[in-house]
Amino acid sequence: MSALTSTAPSSSVVAKKRNVKKSQLPDTVVGADGSAKRNIIRKGSKATGRKEHASGRLLDDGSLYNDEIAFDENDPNFDSEDDDGSLAVTNNSLYREDIGKSRITLTTYKRKIETFITEFFVSGDFDDITRTIFEIDAAEYSYEFVKRLLNMSLDKGDRERELVSQLMSLLYPDVLSTSMICKGFERLFEIVDEVEKDVPHARNHVATFLARAVLDEVVPPSFLSDSVVCNLGGEIVVQAKLLLSREHGGTKLERIWGPGDGRPVSEMKVAIDQCCEEYLLSGDIEEATRCIKELNALYFSHEVVKRAVKIALDKDEKSRGLISKFLTHMHSEEVVSTKQILLGFDKLDKILPDLMLDTPNADKLVAEFKERATTDGIIPSC
Repeated sequence: MSALTSTAPSSSVVAKKRNVKKSQLPDTVVGADGSAKRNIIRKGSKATGRKEHASGRLLDDGSLYNDEIAFDENDPNFDSEDDDGSLAVTNNSLYREDIGKSRITLTTYKRKIETFITEFFVSGDFDDITRTIFEIDAAEYSYEFVKRLLNMSLDKGDRERELVSQLMSLLYPDVLSTSMICKGFERLFEIVDEVEKDVPHARNHVATFLARAVLDEVVPPSFLSDSVVCNLGGEIVVQAKLLLSREHGGTKLERIWGPGDGRPVSEMKVAIDQCCEEYLLSGDIEEATRCIKELNALYFSHEVVKRAVKIALDKDEKSRGLISKFLTHMHSEEVVSTKQILLGFDKLDKILPDLMLDTPNADKLVAEFKERATTDGIIPSC
């Protein structure tokens, strides 16, 4: 397998390392606009207008997106991110039951994570960098990890930037809370003028990262309307809003950095088609799965589902059975998630009128694929 192949961190890695209890995590509620938002306003806080809170800043919509440790005025690191003293924080953290005092200084933390981020860009190993963050065990500095992760990718290629977007989504909320991700963006806003001297397109990249983070639901939409954030981010926030408001903006943002390994989307589609056709000829499911893994495109795997089923529509019943078996095998190997399978079927539903021009019974065949997927347990029953 290619050295650049990446795999999502297994559930066992996260479950074994973390000490977070589900009861400690904030509930997710659906706002009036239909978007999911995490309700992390602490007991006793009342959001009336714009005001400061002991455990963070209240957004304009009344929600509190910062943990106690993120904007604690008693935090020695509050005013300067170069402070070398040990950091004493409150015990009210989304990360661990008891943080106590940090075992390392911020300067040491920066030095450690910079090395590991560099290695991550080469290997694309999500499991390895997840283990590293847990082993460093300094959740109170997580915003610095977010800031450096974003900053160090700005002068890289689309492959590295796609890895960063995927990593933030995979680490949220068990490793990175909303507050730490938001604060990481704010810290990057503060230095973007300097960064832009070496990376002319830095602002555009940061705006794209921000829009993608909102799309991936690791940053709340209300962050983009917060007055302090708007003043600090300026045109970056404005551009992020424009990216999200475009027609088919969500689909475009999903592919904004390319499918995952840096190649154009058009080439990725050709590679998927070739893989599926070869599988139908050879029947070698392991080789076909390996080919899809090497595409290194976790957030593009819905396209695998869509194209695999589409190819099978004008085939015989045996071929359609092979494709269903392929989908089930990829799901068991954690190459394609349930969410991506559902998204793939949703995309098929949207193009059914076109598919039926060439295959009149395409609607029935797609329904059969869904039924087999439900029977195989890779998608929930309706």
